[in-house]
Amino acid sequence: MNKRFLKRILITLASLFVLGVLAIVLFFYAVKWQIFGPLPSEDDLQKIRNATATVVYSADDKVLGKIFTENRTNAKVDDLPQHLLDALVATEDARFYEHEGVDERSMVRVLVKSILLQDESAGGGSTLTQQLAKNLYGRKNHGVLSMPVNKFKEIILATRLEGMYSKRQILELYLNTVPFSDNTYGIEAASNRFFRKKPKDLTVEESAVLIGMLKASTYYNPRLHPDHSMGRRNVVMHQMYRYDYLSQEEYDSLKVLPLQLEYNNVADDSKAPYFLVHVKKQAKELIENLKDANGEPYSLEADGLKIYTTLNADMQLYAEKAVKSHMSKLQNLFDRHWGNRKPWGSQVGVFDNELKRSRSYKNLMKRKLSDDSLNYYLNEKHPVQLYAPQGDTVREMNIRDSVEYYVRLLNSGFFAMQPQTGEVLTWVGGIDHRFLPYDHVLAERQAASTFKPVVYATALSQGASPCDYIENTQRVYENYEGWTPRNYDDNYGGFYSMKAALAKSVNVAAVQTIFEAGIGNVISMAHQMGISGNIPNDPSISLGTASISLYDMVRAYGVFANGGKRVEPYMISKIETADGEVLYEKRGVSRTIYVFDEEVATQMNYMLQAVVNEGTGTKLRNVYGLRNDLAGKTGTAQNYTDGWFIGYNPKLVAGAWVGASSPAVHFKTGTYGSGSAMALPIFGKFMQSVNRNPNLKTYSWASFEPLSSKQMSDFDCPDFREENVMDKFFDLFSKEEGKEIKQPKDSEKNNGEQKEKKGLFKRIFGKKD
Repeated sequence: MNKRFLKRILITLASLFVLGVLAIVLFFYAVKWQIFGPLPSEDDLQKIRNATATVVYSADDKVLGKIFTENRTNAKVDDLPQHLLDALVATEDARFYEHEGVDERSMVRVLVKSILLQDESAGGGSTLTQQLAKNLYGRKNHGVLSMPVNKFKEIILATRLEGMYSKRQILELYLNTVPFSDNTYGIEAASNRFFRKKPKDLTVEESAVLIGMLKASTYYNPRLHPDHSMGRRNVVMHQMYRYDYLSQEEYDSLKVLPLQLEYNNVADDSKAPYFLVHVKKQAKELIENLKDANGEPYSLEADGLKIYTTLNADMQLYAEKAVKSHMSKLQNLFDRHWGNRKPWGSQVGVFDNELKRSRSYKNLMKRKLSDDSLNYYLNEKHPVQLYAPQGDTVREMNIRDSVEYYVRLLNSGFFAMQPQTGEVLTWVGGIDHRFLPYDHVLAERQAASTFKPVVYATALSQGASPCDYIENTQRVYENYEGWTPRNYDDNYGGFYSMKAALAKSVNVAAVQTIFEAGIGNVISMAHQMGISGNIPNDPSISLGTASISLYDMVRAYGVFANGGKRVEPYMISKIETADGEVLYEKRGVSRTIYVFDEEVATQMNYMLQAVVNEGTGTKLRNVYGLRNDLAGKTGTAQNYTDGWFIGYNPKLVAGAWVGASSPAVHFKTGTYGSGSAMALPIFGKFMQSVNRNPNLKTYSWASFEPLSSKQMSDFDCPDFREENVMDKFFDLFSKEEGKEIKQPKDSEKNNGEQKEKKGLFKRIFGKKD
């Protein structure tokens, strides 16, 4: 009886075992026959391609940054150090060189723990090739059968991969696909991220740190958890010693070394982060209709393209440093200027408007909180990482505090281009892209006196002369609601030549000139020069009341530098695939638009050189010691809300803007708040650096063509002359003629192209003494 019972038990167990094996075999083939979903074909496996970051280069072939979803750059196995490969094999798959994709000795453990016990932590049975299959194709959800289905898929794919690739190729694929922490994929990106070096330059202990992260990338992240990382590093090196990749002496000496990182925050380390945003947008447009060999559209985030730009890396560095250096000092001055007082003073709604525009406030509003709950969260304090001129800082703040902190900050934009070719040379959109991503190169702010050259260029193109004298008289324009423009220094009387009026930035002269030239004509000229957007049909635009971007103003000044011709700025010169196939290449100069005669450009260049040599831009000579040919114009908006400077020579035009995000936040005096104090220093510091670089002489020492004797005669007049008896007589005679219009007529107000006429004697004698 006992024997029969025992026999039945044995038969039952044997039957169950056979049935179990058959079930496993059938289950395996069900997976292989793709009942649980398709498997990659051999053709797919031969075309394995990792998502690879696109690299953006400067004009001088320096890496500016990357465009990626997964930060990955593929490495070749021949460029990897042997100790890195040894560390990987010793830790993850000691019998890697012995099996053909599946380690049979580990199969039993995998079957028992992973399949029967549903223990997802049992990964020890997976070979490197199986892990590669998982990294390449991921795992899908099959309900309660997810673990066994995915395991069998990986076994099948691993076997196929081993039949198609050599062991070294598999190691290369693995190290290029494996995810590390901090949105980093592949050994090339990880080596750069944590040690700021190429994989071939890694030391043994550094390789061990990176391989150690593969077990749990966040837990063993050396930046976040250095103690965990160091312990895991030593485990990896012990495995290397255990499998004879390290000697006892080497292991003992290496395990006591401290953990030393040189962390490279790639996302924050772009050389031109504001510029890269626009490169990405433009590159997408340039390749959107192109297909790869498989008929698929190209992906900037995954296809490892190479984008070559016009940006000059050295100039960009100088621009960034100039902005950082000056804005740090200016912010300290601004904070002392206002002390504990609020810069927006008694202006109602300024802070509330900024608060409601903040991301934190908008996120709270989405939760539909009660007023009490909303106020609670707005006033709740917590550690906040902040931008600071001297370096990032962390403070205990609530949302209101942090918004006020940023409202008080001054910001800046700097943009430079080559006026003859349109190449964008520098692009600095703000003081720190991480905290303040809004791009001030494209922000529209009151252009102030930087717009005056457009007014005078319009007049010159109509036949006016640089030696035409303009009365320095304050007037009330009744037809424009009693508008009474005033000079910066409130000094009036006498006459300024047009050249001097521009150099000294005389407001009343600019207003009289726009009536002479015609408001509509000035607006048309502005648009032709590249100033986009709406410009009001109002005489106040002569003083720069129109809101214009720095990008547009620099483009417009490029017309002066380029002899009256406008060339559109561009930033991408070429796009290639990872294999070097050219997808796009810029050929020749952008379309040229003829705006005005070269003679007008020559006159404007000479007049704007006077701004630098003897006008509001003399700091460039006196303070910054610049001796090269330069023309330019400062700009100071009303109440010192915006400070501008745009400077140029025939090969380089660059502009700087400074102001706060809200126009209500500004300096109280022109001593600190003028364009020559806020913006010009950035240009000055930038040009100092450019001048010191011998490789940039083409840009720094470009000179204007000397004036001919006839052209010199056009400027042969005193800058200023006092009103005399004859002037008063001519004025009286002009009034008797009834042609000098002190106040614009209603018809002129409605038609900006009509001109204010001079009297006969002024037209005859009003040019030169």
